[in-house]
Amino acid sequence: MIRTLVAADSSRERTGLSRLLRDALPLEVVGSSALAELRRAVAEFAPDVLVEIRDDGVSPSSLPVVSLVYDAAAAWAARAAAAGAGSDGFAVLPRDADAEEIRAAALAVAAGLAVTAPRALPGDVPHVLAELRGPDRLSAREVDVLAELARGAGNKQIAARLAISEHTVKFHVASIFAKLGVSSRTEAVTRGVRLGLIML
Repeated sequence: MIRTLVAADSSRERTGLSRLLRDALPLEVVGSSALAELRRAVAEFAPDVLVEIRDDGVSPSSLPVVSLVYDAAAAWAARAAAAGAGSDGFAVLPRDADAEEIRAAALAVAAGLAVTAPRALPGDVPHVLAELRGPDRLSAREVDVLAELARGAGNKQIAARLAISEHTVKFHVASIFAKLGVSSRTEAVTRGVRLGLIML
């Protein structure tokens, strides 16, 4: 189970968020807190992930955090720009995100990833992402392989890290190239970053 702390200034929002996540396994809501009392609540409940509702910005907490905000695009851009080496996972979602979106984001940040909803991405990215739906959309495993490419891993390293064969890695790389319309690993990583599929 992923121990989850919910936080918001409004007690009604905290209660609503706790109810929303009640059945969102493997999340387990272990407590709630006002934003001003986060430090005390983190020490008391020892959560793995923080899920918070804020008017703007994101939590200064060092925990992996899912932030639900009004202007998700601006908050995402600011948080992504501030991310550095060794950063914990973080997610920025619109305040109307549903339970499944929040659950998926919490799982991602617990694994150290940075995520947001396509509708919160800047510019033409949501439009481009829409073109990758259906048979042309990258599978979860292909995104894993793309993330390894971004780390500069070779096929043998990718195979070892993902517990798959080198032949399967080659198959996934070829599929990624075809779906993204690229011809090199560098182009694939660049396009993957632009689409918000991975972060460097």
